[in-house]
Amino acid sequence: MAAAGLTYAVGMVAVTPAVVSRFRDATAGSDTSENFISVVWLISALALVLALLVLALFLVLGIALRRGNRLARAVTLGVCGLGILGGCGTLVVLAVQRSGEAAPGSLGEALNEAYPEGWIVLNVVVAVAQLIAYLGVGVLLLAAPGEFFGRTVPAGTALPGFVPPSQIVASTTEWAAPQSQPFVTGRSEPDQFPDQPTPRKSEPNPEDEYWSRP
Repeated sequence: MAAAGLTYAVGMVAVTPAVVSRFRDATAGSDTSENFISVVWLISALALVLALLVLALFLVLGIALRRGNRLARAVTLGVCGLGILGGCGTLVVLAVQRSGEAAPGSLGEALNEAYPEGWIVLNVVVAVAQLIAYLGVGVLLLAAPGEFFGRTVPAGTALPGFVPPSQIVASTTEWAAPQSQPFVTGRSEPDQFPDQPTPRKSEPNPEDEYWSRP
């Protein structure tokens, strides 16, 4: 969209010198015609500057939207609203201009004749394309999932791939069985492992009694 707008603005600046030349020749150097020429140049220059600013803005908004920025989404929706209003305004102005025939020999007729053939039709096509493009972008943004733009998930909604703790069921074989006997320190410790045999005490050695005397 930004590239199309910039192309249209560059084309307007490109045809302006020829338009001014034909208009000046048709009006024979009238003082009022110079005011029209100044307006034509001003509109062409403003259109080019605005197209460059819109190109930079759309690049920034496009990058921010891909990252899920909520502010960029709101700004883009606002820009789409302005674009739709601008397209409707352009169509209304063109319809008013073409509603009646210019008076023969007037400056308005000379200016219309100075533009290339089909210029008005091109403006109508651009305005309609602008309406469709901005409307399409706005609908896509409104239909986009809110989670992508950082909106919190409602309570009770599980995220993809997330299993609530209440649904986790572990196999009984993977967990240790609860201890059925009280844990007692000291001599009763072997009772915690009844399956293991109790080691047998060694037989008394006669030498032990000798070495144990004072």
